[in-house]
Amino acid sequence: MTRAAVPALPRRRLPPRRSTALHRAEPLRSGEAALAPMPWWCAPYGVALGFLIPVMGLIALAGDISSAALTIRGVRFLNLHYVLLGTLMVSGIALGGWVGAQVRLGRGSRAGQVGAEHDPRIWERAAAAVAAIALLGYVVWFKDFLLNPLLLWRTVTGAWSPSRDEIGSTAGVSSLVNVAQVFFAIYAFRLVDGDPRRPPRWMHRLFALMAVLTVFRVYVWSERLALIEMLTPLGLALGRWMAVQRGLRWRWILRLGPYAALPVVLLYFGAAEYARSWSSATYQGKLSFWEFALGRFVSYYYTSLNNGAGLVATTPEATWHFEHVMEWAHRAPFGVGRAFSEHVGFNADAKSSFLWFLRTYEDVEFNSNSGLFTPIADLGVPGALVYMLLLGLVSGLAFRAYRAGRLGGVLLFPLFFISFFEIFRYPFLGQPRAFTWTLGIVLAVALVMVQRLRAQAAAAARPRGRPGGRPGGRRVGPTSPTTRAAAARGDQQEP
Repeated sequence: MTRAAVPALPRRRLPPRRSTALHRAEPLRSGEAALAPMPWWCAPYGVALGFLIPVMGLIALAGDISSAALTIRGVRFLNLHYVLLGTLMVSGIALGGWVGAQVRLGRGSRAGQVGAEHDPRIWERAAAAVAAIALLGYVVWFKDFLLNPLLLWRTVTGAWSPSRDEIGSTAGVSSLVNVAQVFFAIYAFRLVDGDPRRPPRWMHRLFALMAVLTVFRVYVWSERLALIEMLTPLGLALGRWMAVQRGLRWRWILRLGPYAALPVVLLYFGAAEYARSWSSATYQGKLSFWEFALGRFVSYYYTSLNNGAGLVATTPEATWHFEHVMEWAHRAPFGVGRAFSEHVGFNADAKSSFLWFLRTYEDVEFNSNSGLFTPIADLGVPGALVYMLLLGLVSGLAFRAYRAGRLGGVLLFPLFFISFFEIFRYPFLGQPRAFTWTLGIVLAVALVMVQRLRAQAAAAARPRGRPGGRPGGRRVGPTSPTTRAAAARGDQQEP
């Protein structure tokens, strides 16, 4: 008796395990393309709830530790009341960011790719134009070094350390270097946008040149933030790229996000503070490097939060001078800033109530004012909460546009992203450098729009023939008589 063959049952395939560290690709409504997956720490609400609030609590607790590595001067205002107030402000960003990220945008591109209407070559030309403006700013700013190779060599080797007064700057021209962040944003996104046309070689060379100038700026001008501004678009692009990679070696970075970067940040911060403070009698020979770096880092951010809390405590009501949230307006050139200050009743010559606060209660040397609390001094608690909600809303819209591969999101979201990580220190969006960055974004968007309009006009001006072939020629498309005859004979047409 033969046994009947039992047909093999198909093996059940388990669905892939979903990572909670990702905003996964998801279909959009109304025919939109899918949004590219992004790590949790790239989302405004993710970084606000998952990083800013916990870190703020840790910094507040660390300020109460008795340690030789901590340097905290003046009156201490930061207590549980102000920690909860800061949490409320950050929660406003998170709520607004979540709402903004749910708003449906127009037609986008395929997940992870620049859409057909987003020609990468147009983006690259706009990036080159913005980079040229930034290079002009660097040439004017550092002309003394560029025209004197010996001076440049002595500075690079450390034989001469010029002060900011000796280097100088040209008002309205040196600030043009801040539009370089627009070039970095386009360049970083082009590296991971999935388009088969990779960035050209000249773009890589231009990035290398801009990176060298940025590092030199950090070195001679002692401006740590310039390097962070350059790396922020690259970090977002890295997160976008890692989100589609498979393997355990990337999973822990996706889950930890900014926490994984803290050792690198501490190393960078400590190296920058090494020449400034390490040689002093307070630290020399008493602390290890990592104790010194961690102590300075905690002291720096605790003092910033404490200054902001003290400013609110000593300001009985909103000033409505926009001294912090719109500092760029007060410092605008060509008399615009002075006119604005007079309009809102702000004494620009006395340079703010904040300096009075530092002289009275704190130390003028530690003058960071915290972007969490200064909006309250300017606008009051209700106004500051509305400000944070709007900040989160716009950043959420930009985040969704970034995931969809839209130019506005690619350019705008890095600006908001860095403002979140700088919010403990000072209101980044109120600074003149953020305003110049925004002008660069407007310029890049305008250049792209002009190029698209020119391309559309050129396409409309071309002579049109019959469908499927050249103007006035024989049709060779899939519906031509030749193709139909070949199909009837069973011939195989080459693609």
